[in-house]
Amino acid sequence: MITPQTIGNILHQDCKALGINEIYVVFEGDDGKSEDFPHIDPEKGLEREMIIIHVKKQIPSKYWKNSFNEVNIFVPRIQGYSNRIRLAELERQANKLLDDVVSTYDGTTYRYSIESIGTEADTALKCHYVNVRILFEVLNVKL
Repeated sequence: MITPQTIGNILHQDCKALGINEIYVVFEGDDGKSEDFPHIDPEKGLEREMIIIHVKKQIPSKYWKNSFNEVNIFVPRIQGYSNRIRLAELERQANKLLDDVVSTYDGTTYRYSIESIGTEADTALKCHYVNVRILFEVLNVKL
C-alpha cells in the first residue's frame, strides 16, 4: 500500500538526483514548525539551495488514488538578483527526472507526472524557486 508518507519518501529519493543535499518533506496540515522543517532567518533570507516537497492527501477514484503534490526547488539570490541560469538548469533537470515516472513499491504500481512547472519569487525568503506540481497516481485495483 502506498500512503502519503510513502509518496513523500519516493519523491524525496527521486529528488536526490537533482544534486541538492537539503531536501525536506512537509505533509498537508503541517504548520511549518516541525523540527524537520528548515528555519530561515527572515533578515538574511535563503542562503543555500534546498528542496521542499509538499505532500497532499490522496483522493480515491475507480482505478487510481490521486494526489497533487508540489516539489519546490529554492535558489538563493546572487547580490540581490535572481539566479536565472541556475533556475533554468534546475527546471530542465526537474522536467527530465520528475515527468512520466512509472514504477512499483511493495507490489503496488504507481505513476507520476508533471502537471505544471514554472519559476516563482518568494519575497519573504528573498529567493526564487522552481515550482513543480506533480500528479501522483497509485493503482487502486488488485491485479
